[in-house]
Amino acid sequence: MRLWPLLPYRRHEIALLCTVGTLLCYADRTNIGIAIPFIEHDHAKQGEILSAFYYGYICTQLLGAYWSAKYGSKSVLIAGVLVWTCFDLLTIATANSPLWLRLVRAGMGLGEGILFPIIHTLSAAWYPAAERSRLMSIVSSGVDLGTILSMAVSPFLLDYLGWRSIFIVFGVLSSIWVSIFLCRGSSKPERDSYISVAEKAAILAQRGSILTASATSPPWKQLLTSKHAWAIYSSHFAFNYGWYVLLGWMPQYLREKLGLSLASSGLAAACPYIAGYIGVLFWGYISDVMLRVPKQQIITVRRRMNGIGLIGAAVALFSLQFATSIPVAIALLSGTLFFARAATLGYWVNMVDIGPSCAGHIMGISNTIATIPGILGNLITGFLLGKSSSNWDLVFLIACLLLVTGAIIFQVFSTDKIVFEATVRRRPYEKKMDDLDDHQMKSLLADEDDEVATEVSNDEFFI
Repeated sequence: MRLWPLLPYRRHEIALLCTVGTLLCYADRTNIGIAIPFIEHDHAKQGEILSAFYYGYICTQLLGAYWSAKYGSKSVLIAGVLVWTCFDLLTIATANSPLWLRLVRAGMGLGEGILFPIIHTLSAAWYPAAERSRLMSIVSSGVDLGTILSMAVSPFLLDYLGWRSIFIVFGVLSSIWVSIFLCRGSSKPERDSYISVAEKAAILAQRGSILTASATSPPWKQLLTSKHAWAIYSSHFAFNYGWYVLLGWMPQYLREKLGLSLASSGLAAACPYIAGYIGVLFWGYISDVMLRVPKQQIITVRRRMNGIGLIGAAVALFSLQFATSIPVAIALLSGTLFFARAATLGYWVNMVDIGPSCAGHIMGISNTIATIPGILGNLITGFLLGKSSSNWDLVFLIACLLLVTGAIIFQVFSTDKIVFEATVRRRPYEKKMDDLDDHQMKSLLADEDDEVATEVSNDEFFI
């Protein structure tokens, strides 16, 4: 039984639920950047409050993957959303105490830290390789959609109901999502009661490697020492530095540097994130088109997407210092996020390429390393702006240098070969993707669900 008739397959429903969960995660995370000028006026202290979130966030990256394997992705994800929602609401009660406010923001980070390791675990379990880029890019678009929602709605709530209303409204939305995911979420197709037999068989056959096996031990030493893994980690670090600086400080840049009122110029303020959302869908489509080219290597596509994303974002962000008008500055910020989203089709998807059986653990390590920019970036930005409010160019220059460095490292050391395999017990019905020829793959897709197969062709993807 499908909850949304327009979604042809069960895996698409899971992707939609993950997208909305990601959306709410980033809306909650963005709200503090909008509200913080009304809580704390000193730039340096603002940086300390913003960075406090990442002290908690960094602690649950690997734990998220571990708990997901032990207790199931569904249960852990629900627990994480409840934790971050409760701490987000406590922002209201602790706003007058700098110490307690930092502890509460760190607590919120603890809850949000499990999200992406679990999203990758769910992606590895639910999405066939042929659809992985598209579906993961759609889930990733929740990052931009959540930020757009926050930038569009929160300033109005702030102006008319006060900054506290922001946290109350989004807390209610997160609670509604939990109730839906509790009923409709699922850790893997093998345990799902709503999926058709045909779709389950197709997913198990197509997703490759040993994803349905019970992993007993991820290869920790390899995950921490492999140059292919560090190609991912370095790009993720570089991407996140630029992203976290913009996420935490763009509202103030628009207000202080460009003189925009977020409430009266909501569309202009949201433009960069709208461009990021369009970029996710656009680059996801381009990536899939490139992968359909005969004899096209997956790693070539991953490297091109990563290079376009990081180098393109660096060029646009560097050019921001030469902007002579508000429209040009908004256009360059929009270009930064539009290009940056291509990188998610590089390093982000590559985590599943090189270790499908331990994708959550790879994401856990990568996001742990890539959380450091959330701490350092906010502290450095707060320090620089505290010294002089004209230091925005220096703030963005640091991000540009890291973006270029990350792109170069990924270009040289990345691979699409399966490098990591957890110690597993295979089940009799499991098949590797390589065991199927093209005719068998198409037959499985055609037979997934008799009710939908007459309405949706094999070549169509959820978008």
